[in-house]
Amino acid sequence: MLKSSYTFDELKMSSKLIRDLINEDAQTSQFIEDFFSFDNLKKQIEKKELSFETREVLVDQLKIQNSTLKLSQAASANINSLLHDNTYTITTGHQLNLLSGPLYSVYKVVQVIQIVERLKKENPDQNFVPVFWMATEDHDFEEINHINLFNQKVEWLKEGQVDAIAGRIKTDSIDSFLNPIAEKFQNPESAEIVSSFLKMYSETSNLQEATRILMNSLFEDYGLVIIDGDDAKLKGLFSEIAIKEIEERFVYDKVNVSNEDLKGLDYHQQVYVRECNLFYIDKNNVRHRIKEDGEDYSVAGKKMKASEVVSLIKEEPQSISPNALMRPMYQECILPNLAYVGGGGEIAYWLQLKNSFQAANLTFPLLRVRDSVLLVRQNQLDLLDELKVELLDLKLGVDQIIKDMALEESGDDLDIAPIVFQITAAKNDLLRQANAISKGLDGMIEAEFSKFSKSLDKIEAKMIKAEKGKFEKTQKQVQKIASSFFPNGGFQERYENVLPYLVQDSSFVSKIMANFSADNKAQIRIIKL
Repeated sequence: MLKSSYTFDELKMSSKLIRDLINEDAQTSQFIEDFFSFDNLKKQIEKKELSFETREVLVDQLKIQNSTLKLSQAASANINSLLHDNTYTITTGHQLNLLSGPLYSVYKVVQVIQIVERLKKENPDQNFVPVFWMATEDHDFEEINHINLFNQKVEWLKEGQVDAIAGRIKTDSIDSFLNPIAEKFQNPESAEIVSSFLKMYSETSNLQEATRILMNSLFEDYGLVIIDGDDAKLKGLFSEIAIKEIEERFVYDKVNVSNEDLKGLDYHQQVYVRECNLFYIDKNNVRHRIKEDGEDYSVAGKKMKASEVVSLIKEEPQSISPNALMRPMYQECILPNLAYVGGGGEIAYWLQLKNSFQAANLTFPLLRVRDSVLLVRQNQLDLLDELKVELLDLKLGVDQIIKDMALEESGDDLDIAPIVFQITAAKNDLLRQANAISKGLDGMIEAEFSKFSKSLDKIEAKMIKAEKGKFEKTQKQVQKIASSFFPNGGFQERYENVLPYLVQDSSFVSKIMANFSADNKAQIRIIKL
């Protein structure tokens, strides 16, 4: 029987660092502003300030970025509200995975919207806006170029542009990815739904546009505001911090202090810190690491003095791109943000950054590890109840489950422990008799009995295998459920794509929304479809 939810400790989800953070372990407190809670969010409101000038640039650019969308009234109102000093954001972000990638990208946004809705109810004098930050400047094409459908990987094997930042990758050759997906949905009604999603890619020019349309289509009713950091005006607001990184190389120093503290507590460091944590985007949309070169820098193979890089930042802010350790600072300097919602890996690198935020004179947001979700169907629940199989059992593996069932069914018939006990007693008696004759016989006796012990193990394994054969049907049933919950040994939300669920039920997102609640602590939710 499945519970309605599980803790991260129960399923050993995420790293020890993240589990300790969720559990509010005191030794994690030094890496955060405060533990996430709705009471602490209210305190965060008092700490977070954003100038009207910054808000004005933010709103202007959001209107430009989203001008091609048919924005809902809620989304338009949320963008306009960001001009006011009583409006704050709750933010999440994600790579530009094709068709949203794994399911958890949807769950992250649902989590943010739920937090916003609760904040609105509890704080009527303030306004709160859910924000999705598109990671358009990421350049790891292999991480975003595929989805998993019906236990098969569908991949975009793209020629050229592989090194381009994700948001600027052109979609003019994406049919090689879209066509195999369309072929998997032959039912006319399903084909029509799928076609509407595939057109978001075939009828747009790049991944930034396609992702914006997709996320808006999924969440427009909830007022989600979608932002692209690859924006010259917004980067202009970040230029002061970028210049500080060039002139002082402060992130390297500050993150290393945090890393040593993490190491001292036996925690891992998620992201490697470099002496310079900025990139340069060239005219071909390729992102190059800005590297230290003695007292100077190497920028796309060109040696530049620090003063020249500073001038570049001032004159061409759009060409400068923060890495994973500086992107959070970019985000927080342009948004009136109270909290960031992310998966364990994301939150882990935020935990390296508090010292850097202090050095940059930025308010460190509260951090909320997103909930995980397992989608189940009633027939799966019924079968698990019938078989008396728990979720934790499934994580151990089907073979272990069937072995336990076989042992329980056979009772004493498979228990050879009494025989092993008798043989051990006989061996000891034989050793005593042999020692009376010659102590040199001990080794030979031990070796022979060791061989016999291994033979007994083989006999036991054969007996168990024969008994397990009686559970062939059950094994197939359990295997099917296990493959649904833990496909390829991973967790469902990290493998499956949202598309099949939307085809089956157009209200899928609203149903997920209805099964979430804005709690203080992350949990693993079991949602029945």
